[in-house]
Amino acid sequence: MKLAEIRTALREIRLSPAKTLGQNFLHDQNLARWIVDQAQITPDDYVVEIGPGLGALTRFILAKGAHVLAIEKDTRLADFLRAHLDHERLEILNIDA
Repeated sequence: MKLAEIRTALREIRLSPAKTLGQNFLHDQNLARWIVDQAQITPDDYVVEIGPGLGALTRFILAKGAHVLAIEKDTRLADFLRAHLDHERLEILNIDA
């Protein structure tokens, strides 16, 4: 997601990043892609992602073919992911890791 899309999504779900939760939103898609590439993820992998936020890394992990268990404490973000990342290899848990 680009910065403008992140701002729009956060307004849509009425969320201001909470420092107490360590909420930061990755907006550089090149960096997100590089992070996932460095992990050398394959379709045989099962990735547990803690705090996926708006799914910046999740999208690239799914594109690699891996299964993803996304654990998101913030209900608004978990609901956003469910609405915007409907994928057969994605499970989203709204719990505190």
